[in-house]
Amino acid sequence: MDPSFVISPLTTGDCAAAAARAAAVCLLFKTDYEYVSIQHGNNSPRTISVYQVSSACNEDSAHYYAIMEGGSAPDIREKAEIHVTVSKIKNLYDVSDNAHIDMRYGNLFLCGGDGIGTSQMDTADIKKGEPLIEKDARKLIFDAVGEACEISDGAQLLEITVSCPDGMMIAAKQTMGQTMFTGGITILGDYGKIFRIHQREITSSIADQVKKQANLGVKNFLVAPGNYCAKEINDSLHVSLKTAVRCFNYPGDAIDAVVANGGENLLLVGNVGKLVKLAAGIMNTNSYASDGRREIFSAHTAIVGGTSSQVRTVMGCDTTDEILALLDSWGIRDKVMSSIMSEISNAVYRRSRGKLKFGVALFSKEFGLLGQTADTKNVLVKVSQEQYALSLKLK
Repeated sequence: MDPSFVISPLTTGDCAAAAARAAAVCLLFKTDYEYVSIQHGNNSPRTISVYQVSSACNEDSAHYYAIMEGGSAPDIREKAEIHVTVSKIKNLYDVSDNAHIDMRYGNLFLCGGDGIGTSQMDTADIKKGEPLIEKDARKLIFDAVGEACEISDGAQLLEITVSCPDGMMIAAKQTMGQTMFTGGITILGDYGKIFRIHQREITSSIADQVKKQANLGVKNFLVAPGNYCAKEINDSLHVSLKTAVRCFNYPGDAIDAVVANGGENLLLVGNVGKLVKLAAGIMNTNSYASDGRREIFSAHTAIVGGTSSQVRTVMGCDTTDEILALLDSWGIRDKVMSSIMSEISNAVYRRSRGKLKFGVALFSKEFGLLGQTADTKNVLVKVSQEQYALSLKLK
């Protein structure tokens, strides 16, 4: 048989990864999934249906499950629901000491919930007390959530909790003794490929957010890539990001949506590492798609009179904060940022086709407010008033 027609086997690890992907996307992008595709080796992808537990979905948490039936799990003879909750972590002290971690994703913690077994002794891949989620299955689950984080704000601390309501009953029916584990089933399976989140899903989420506010009568929109620098933004502009439209890595699509929904004013705020790319006309700020930060800073260093040696030094930097520290030490940071903000203003004007008033402000954790476009203060007045009123409506 042609291996391309062999469908990837179904495992509890696949079910957990599919539910984890759906929960992460729901939490971060407010987009509802009905299925997730996973592929193992050269086999054809398997499409796994996922189901939302709507009563357990809110601003801080999302809950989905997939059904394990007819797969290769040695301990599941009848269908079982594999549940995953992805939650924002507000206090690291609340995370279980036995949570699994993955060095590739320092912001994610994987825990076992009801019906997932606990190891009673150290093994090669799982230490005593840790939930029985095998290594390859863990890696796939971390990938499922990690990619969603990278596409969104990238810095969220999230807890991933896998559970199985019937896990205790399933484990009790096993004929083998449970000397090495207790409490429920094992999440297992081979490592595979979980299909990347499509750009269309994210841009649709942005359009839906704008339309939802427009339907409530909003004309003055606050837009931000995510929550990064929220404190610095609030301290400087006295505006909360709680009602902000999340544009993630697609500020251009947010501008398009605001124009399409009759917006009058738009305030775009966020981290300099993302939004500085607008100075080069880059409207997809995902680093996988485009960068140009060093080139932008280097070019504007030269424009304001920086030396060739300074330009070369900027080009050799690895991070935006490193560049800003150098510009600050040379006494030209404000001049460079002013030059950059002028180009950002031109880029946003072109994208909006002159159909709305706008302000753009860039921030960093270390330096706070770095620069703003010419009309930001006027736009801020109208946006902050209407967004505050919106926050009261949504309570």
